[in-house]
Amino acid sequence: MIKKEDLKNIVYFDVETAGAYPTHEDLVQTNPRLAKLWEKRAKYFRGTNPELAEMTDSEIYSQKAGLEAEFGRVVCVSFGIWDNGEHRMTSFYGEDEKEILEKTNKVLANASAKGMKICGHNIKIFDVPFLGKKMIFNGMTPPPNLQLWDKKPWEVPILDTSEFFSFGSWSHKFLGLDLLACSLGIDSPKEDIDGSQVHGTFWVEKSYDRIKEYCERDVITVMDVLQKVSR
Repeated sequence: MIKKEDLKNIVYFDVETAGAYPTHEDLVQTNPRLAKLWEKRAKYFRGTNPELAEMTDSEIYSQKAGLEAEFGRVVCVSFGIWDNGEHRMTSFYGEDEKEILEKTNKVLANASAKGMKICGHNIKIFDVPFLGKKMIFNGMTPPPNLQLWDKKPWEVPILDTSEFFSFGSWSHKFLGLDLLACSLGIDSPKEDIDGSQVHGTFWVEKSYDRIKEYCERDVITVMDVLQKVSR
């Protein structure tokens, strides 16, 4: 199990994303080549998700574009550490994706230099590859703790709570954070919005603070999960 004294040597984080453009129509007008590639991706989504079978490319874009770095953008990254038994949070968010990525890169590089692990829920599958790709797309070198392609499993400085609670079972790696928190008697992080609503909250409502608060709640929940199971 996780030792309580190890909790202070972990940087916890979460990433919120949206589609790179407000609508599919904006994508078509601004980047026709990428729009053609989105048509293929939307066809894939329709074939693998029955609930999307009757949706147009445009409708699927607003729901799914933010899930893939090639079609999406980072709108918020929140970090948390334990400070004298309290959650201490830092968030980078807003319209300037490159600035968010640059600041995120510095925090992650600093954690790597200090030998700290990074932790989040389902981050090996989503957050880490999304950030790594977007940093490269923006001309940055990802920090060492995102460069995992040449690492042995025991060298990877990442603690993924989804993986931790799977106990080695591949199917259980898809345990949602809300369900995990509920099972442990921890408050839900989904009090206001959920991930499917971030695209509209960012592009239509422009409620950046609302996204930040949602992102920070996810980080706090992960911190509370690990604290509760640590010994």
